[in-house]
Amino acid sequence: MSKEVHIHPDLMLCEQCDEVYDRQTMAQGASCFCRRCGSRLGKGALLSIGAWLAWTITAGCLFIFANTFPMATISLDGLQSEATVWQSISALAQGPGTPTAIAAGIVIIGIPGFQIVLLLWLLSFAVAGRACPYFVNILRFLHVSRPWGMTEVFLLGVLVAIVKLSSYLHVVAGAGVVCVALLAPLMVVITAHDTDELWRLYERHLPCRMV
Repeated sequence: MSKEVHIHPDLMLCEQCDEVYDRQTMAQGASCFCRRCGSRLGKGALLSIGAWLAWTITAGCLFIFANTFPMATISLDGLQSEATVWQSISALAQGPGTPTAIAAGIVIIGIPGFQIVLLLWLLSFAVAGRACPYFVNILRFLHVSRPWGMTEVFLLGVLVAIVKLSSYLHVVAGAGVVCVALLAPLMVVITAHDTDELWRLYERHLPCRMV
């Protein structure tokens, strides 16, 4: 026997004790807790969806610059050489370092780039007041891939390499390093942002189903 399932986006449920509450608009950065068990029910977003989208667009621009501009300029006896991230990974792939180059390309370029593109897609619909297609799958990927976007680890590695090489060669940090230094904290902000508001928007547009 089938029955209609009603959706109540104006209510929220405690995940620990199943107590039901009216959904309240929370102040920026404020949290609300369950009266029964003390678990946190939700937290007010630090950024609005519009600001989140703006920061994501900024991260996209910085990502393009970081992969286009040279990371460092190396000089020796009048000879000068520059290398971008792509060129460095390509050079590493020429020989036994191929597996390392593939892994580096995935965690430095592939995953952060994919995260930015998915967030742009997700937030563009959210700003328009709509839930995007494949909403659940996108959020699931963003959650799973969050630890694997290693922009800050890459930045640390570049800085260590520049310091080490400067003992033997004349090395000048390029514009790519500056872009990565700005991109690393920005990626943390946009990928770790609370998604409760997006879920509420999705629930409001979720049709009733027959089960």
